[in-house]
Amino acid sequence: MADFRRWILALAVFVLVLGSTVPANAQAVGPQIQCSVNTSVAPTLRHEGLTELVGDIVLNCLNSGTGPTAPGQPIPQANVSVSLGATLSTSYTGNVGGLDALLLVDDPPPADQLVCASPTNGLLCPVTGDGGQTFKNPTKYNVFQGILGGPGTNSITFLGVPVDPAATGYRTYRITNVRIQGPSVPAGAFGLTPVYAFVSASPSTSISITQTSQPVVGFVSQGLNFTTSSTGTPFLQCVSVTDQTQVGSVTFMENFQTAFKTAGNTAGSQTTPGQVYYTESGLQVAVSGGTTGLATSATEFEAVISNIPSGVQVYVDTGAVDTVGGAACMILPTLSDCSDGIPGPTLLTDNESGGPATASAVWTVTAANALATDQFTFNVYVTFTGAPGAPGSPQTNVTAYAQGGFYPQEAAWANGGPVPEFIIGLSPAAPGQSLFVVSLCQTILLFPYITDFYGFDTGIAISNTSLDNLPVGASPQPGGCSVNFYGGGGAATAIGTSGVYSSSADASLTGGIINPGQTWAFSVSSIDPGYNSTPTYGTTGYAIATCDFQFAHGYSFVSDTGIRNFAAAYLALIIPDAPRSPNPFLCASGWSCTGQAGEQLVH
Repeated sequence: MADFRRWILALAVFVLVLGSTVPANAQAVGPQIQCSVNTSVAPTLRHEGLTELVGDIVLNCLNSGTGPTAPGQPIPQANVSVSLGATLSTSYTGNVGGLDALLLVDDPPPADQLVCASPTNGLLCPVTGDGGQTFKNPTKYNVFQGILGGPGTNSITFLGVPVDPAATGYRTYRITNVRIQGPSVPAGAFGLTPVYAFVSASPSTSISITQTSQPVVGFVSQGLNFTTSSTGTPFLQCVSVTDQTQVGSVTFMENFQTAFKTAGNTAGSQTTPGQVYYTESGLQVAVSGGTTGLATSATEFEAVISNIPSGVQVYVDTGAVDTVGGAACMILPTLSDCSDGIPGPTLLTDNESGGPATASAVWTVTAANALATDQFTFNVYVTFTGAPGAPGSPQTNVTAYAQGGFYPQEAAWANGGPVPEFIIGLSPAAPGQSLFVVSLCQTILLFPYITDFYGFDTGIAISNTSLDNLPVGASPQPGGCSVNFYGGGGAATAIGTSGVYSSSADASLTGGIINPGQTWAFSVSSIDPGYNSTPTYGTTGYAIATCDFQFAHGYSFVSDTGIRNFAAAYLALIIPDAPRSPNPFLCASGWSCTGQAGEQLVH
């Protein structure tokens, strides 16, 4: 195919150099027409788009005095070129080396269209004169595919176009299905940049074009406004979210009324020249080996949710409808059918990777209003199992956020790619706007004095009181604890419910978790392998316990062996969780804690 196209292009250049291989005497004495250049509609084009369909160019041509070609005589032919002030992205269509771009003579309806099957050699598509009658005739070649090349690098040329003045009125030549790359047009004032075209023809002995100013075939502007909102729902790692809970939404709003389009790519649905369809497709004409104007899809959007904490399931809406009649439906990761209404949310990802993950969703436009601003909002939901210390528990303090843009996105346009197609560049959420974060559940307990010096021992108990909904308003929060020992001696420096005591017979420990309403208890001597080994051996110091749940409380009992002569008990002090709140407790009446440093310990 590549060699075939190189041959086609070489032949096209050869033909252009010759102007046309129609005999010179026929061109010299042939009829002349005088044409003015007009544009029917100058659409607004998406700056992000790599395959933007510009407006049609129409040549209205009058007899310049020589009259129509005599019946039975060959009609002179010419090459018509259009050059644009933007980089082209018009693909090849069919199997004879022609582009999707078309030139139509006299706007023939589908039943009267006769396509020149040789876009690279106009001599193979001759037309015989009939006294200047209309080209809306299936016996006359009246549809021509373009080829790349002409005056300038961003040019398309139509070879062998018949040039015959109409017996009465105008002869028209319409150029359609030309696509450009929006990013190739620099941003202009007021957010709109015009795209200019220039039309020329050779030889000028048969067709003369009056073009006092360059026609505008479109205005380039940013097409999409993407925003993210958050419900600000607080999540704690130790509190399960079993129902799909909304955390925010992503919104895709068009910046002008025709930025969102349906596909319009059912062959035979857009066949009338000059009609504006407001779809991603252009004029559909059957050519050798294909159909021109067909888009790959409707306008599509992508939302990319990044930094999803491990252990969290994310859901998104499968579709949305707006207030002006627009609708969009999911195609990735789940192909949904929204014809009978919008289904419920669908699972986007169940992140079990062990680290933050990224997932994306893609929706396609199924209905759009060309006379109003369409806006589609898709809600985002999460669920997770809150069990700190257990496999699958969500990561904490990992902020999830969203980006969005048109879809699909590519670094550059390539022939044969999807239509529409967009340049890479997702829009980020507003600065500082996140979707959700799972906060750490934690209680830090200080045991100021512990000892298992010879003849003494210390008992430690930690209770999970999060079962007490009344009167404190707690919510059940399972989680593990770790205890670190400070001071001299031979006791272990650290133990935890998931370590030494995970296999304890204590019913409160299940897989290293202290369940709500249960207590974990142990003695310092039980973790000290040298306990009472010598009269000078023992551990004396303090301990700090960190529990992965709120409403943890500690109790310590110090006594001599056998509790014969000495016994003392105290409640562990709670060290405020500084990362969440430096002053979480009320101060004495009449005093302020604002700005105070230190631990502010309480029972």
